[in-house]
Amino acid sequence: MRIIVLLVAMIFTPLSFAASETAEGIVENGLKAYKQQGAKAAMEAWVKGSGLEDSKAAISQANSLLQIEDYYGSYQDHEIVKVNDISKRSKMILFVMNYENGIAFGKFQAYKSSKNGWVATEFKFHTEAALIWPRDSVYGK
Repeated sequence: MRIIVLLVAMIFTPLSFAASETAEGIVENGLKAYKQQGAKAAMEAWVKGSGLEDSKAAISQANSLLQIEDYYGSYQDHEIVKVNDISKRSKMILFVMNYENGIAFGKFQAYKSSKNGWVATEFKFHTEAALIWPRDSVYGK
């Protein structure tokens, strides 16, 4: 019986991307979903528990990731580059997504909700860092 419970837990655990205890965890959860289940699953994980959760516009951003895949191939891994505290309950997270043949840049604004923990309140992706990252993060000071 224990083996069955363990197997069921192992099978269904990757499908559940719970709320995050850290702002960086929001990015991590979504990218784990992206690697395992694709762009739409990533978007759903990123907006879970936030005001964007029922937003079709937010979920439709999965198309931008699919377009990046068309040029650069499949998503491989990521790096969190910088986490900046904006206030006690808000952070900006800059990260890169490495693909087979190129890189994409991400920017997340996170908020610590009293109800749902850390949630994404805004996010952007682009293949040109200078278009979404702060100038000094791209070119230095």
